[in-house]
Amino acid sequence: MKSIRKLNTALATLVVAGMGVAFSGCAGDNGVIATGDAAERTWVAPGEHDEFYAFFSGGYSGQLSVWGLPSARLLKVIPVFSQDPET
Repeated sequence: MKSIRKLNTALATLVVAGMGVAFSGCAGDNGVIATGDAAERTWVAPGEHDEFYAFFSGGYSGQLSVWGLPSARLLKVIPVFSQDPET
């Protein structure tokens, strides 16, 4: 019983210390919520190419998805080894 209590105490101490280390690296803007232009940074005009492309496996669905990054557009779903692809 004492060993479980010691383990829980050690685990809680590690979690609190880890959170302290993680949040100490966050440099805030004097408490102001970031007024982001994230949408502007990820927007890619129609007809232009994305900077990166991600290829994701569909797993058991038997397809491969191609996403443009940073726009996060689904560019193509390629049926691979699939008689009835989902899309």
